[in-house]
Amino acid sequence: MKNGKHWVIIDTETDGLYEPIHVVELSGQLMKGWQPIGQPFRMLLNHNVPIPSEAVAVHGYTREYLQQNGELPARAHEAFRDYAQDHPLVAHNLSFDWNRCLVPEWARLKIPTIGQRGFCSMMLARRLVPETTSYRLDVLKDHFRLTRSQSHKAENDVLTVLEMFQKIFRQRLEAAGVLTFDSVANFARRTPIATCRALIRGPSLNTQ
Repeated sequence: MKNGKHWVIIDTETDGLYEPIHVVELSGQLMKGWQPIGQPFRMLLNHNVPIPSEAVAVHGYTREYLQQNGELPARAHEAFRDYAQDHPLVAHNLSFDWNRCLVPEWARLKIPTIGQRGFCSMMLARRLVPETTSYRLDVLKDHFRLTRSQSHKAENDVLTVLEMFQKIFRQRLEAAGVLTFDSVANFARRTPIATCRALIRGPSLNTQ
């Protein structure tokens, strides 16, 4: 990205899909333009609440494991604030991670908002990837043969999104003249989607 803006790729694992949703793992990777800066952020959070078996089946974190290995939620989020500062946060399904998980949890814990709402990389994939009919991260990971790390671990999923930006999205965006963070964010929201795909057809698809 031309302006070298700082932003953060994030992912969460939670105790389920129904409110109140508790974040049990929070991970992020600070970026400057297209490049990662420093080590990823990753913390487990112990809310001391029951973790339904269906959630454990997804990410593997039991209540007992989080009691032994998790940090107090307020401390974990403050550590994340030190990492993310006021930078935009980008996630694959941002409406879940930001709108349904982080913002309500910060309100519940009386923690001021951390960072800024960025854009959704799944919505960006809808505009950049005509090769698949699903834009779930595991589908994209399999299609483009990205990292074989275990899915539904927040740090692994962050690194998968990072790899997708570097190996798939960057070439297609640059070929379409989308060169700055703000222009990528706008492109991720642009409609109609067919117009976006018309901009990236041709040589930019030869990335597999």
